[in-house]
Amino acid sequence: MAESENFYRNIFASLVDGILIISADLRVTKVNQAAEEIFQRSRRSFEGESLSTLFPDQPNIIKKARQSITEGISFHHVEGIGYHKSNNGRFPVNLTFSPLIKDDLEITAGIILIQNTSLLKELQENSQQTEYLSTLSTLTTGMAHEIRNPLSGIRGSAQLLLKDLKNSDQRGYMEIVIEEVDRINRLVKKMMDLTHPSLNDFKPTNIHQVLEEILILEKGTLEVKEGAFVQVYDPSIPTIKANKDELKQVFLNLVKNAVEASPKGGRVRISTQYNTDYTFRKKQDTLSPHNIVVKITDSGLGMTTATMKKLFTPFFTTKKRGTGLGMAISLKIIENHHGKIKVISEENIGTVIQVFLPVNK
Repeated sequence: MAESENFYRNIFASLVDGILIISADLRVTKVNQAAEEIFQRSRRSFEGESLSTLFPDQPNIIKKARQSITEGISFHHVEGIGYHKSNNGRFPVNLTFSPLIKDDLEITAGIILIQNTSLLKELQENSQQTEYLSTLSTLTTGMAHEIRNPLSGIRGSAQLLLKDLKNSDQRGYMEIVIEEVDRINRLVKKMMDLTHPSLNDFKPTNIHQVLEEILILEKGTLEVKEGAFVQVYDPSIPTIKANKDELKQVFLNLVKNAVEASPKGGRVRISTQYNTDYTFRKKQDTLSPHNIVVKITDSGLGMTTATMKKLFTPFFTTKKRGTGLGMAISLKIIENHHGKIKVISEENIGTVIQVFLPVNK
């Protein structure tokens, strides 16, 4: 009998999905180790905890848990939001409700199987971002030459006409034509940057040096707004193998965005960290477990949910004179470095952009 109990106890402890055993009054009586990890709290702290505390403001979950016990019904693939008591954080979950049936067929408790779906949702978002870039790549490859060829003819003709024009107004109009042609050419070049293969000229790169060169360029712009940069660097960060010019392009774009988003007197915080425990990627090998994190935090108004969903969509922009390609190109460069960009933004609070870059061990 003892051997049998140990066997089932080991199964309970070994499952990678979380398990909550709840009583008839919907309070937790027992959890496994996976549930501890999912909710980031100790097993003892669960004892007697109300289900509504773990899944606040979700009457649908409470209803299904009660039905499972009182009516003996099982429910599969119920989506919900879990709550981290330690940091007030929330995370998406997939739940399965089952009645706990005793030998005498009596039901006095329920079982909730919990899967943290944060990883799945982020992978889906990354897949959608990659799909955007793939679609644009196909589009630009076919269009670039068709656009550039007539542009070259227009610019050449305009330059010839400009030499013969004496009237200052007419010369001004022709100069505008040339400027606009050049602007279209620059836009086409940016589009082509999304289709060109990455430059695999990776060399040992000091990320702090890259950031300092960027901040020197943008310091004047922020000082005009009476703002300032706050730098918090982790001195333990090692060099990484990267294309320095491409990374400068990424961080220049991200820092520019942060400066533009910050109000008068605002601060832009640049921090780095050497991370060896990026839990989001524990189930994936696409990102090294050893990586550096560059975090750029502005003091702006944040973004709406709608803007967040379209952030990496080519040609989407909230700026009057923006092309909408900066974030898409930055994403492609970081993905070529086998890294990741993560954005957290709240309205009226600000935006935090984290760039993860692997360290080759």
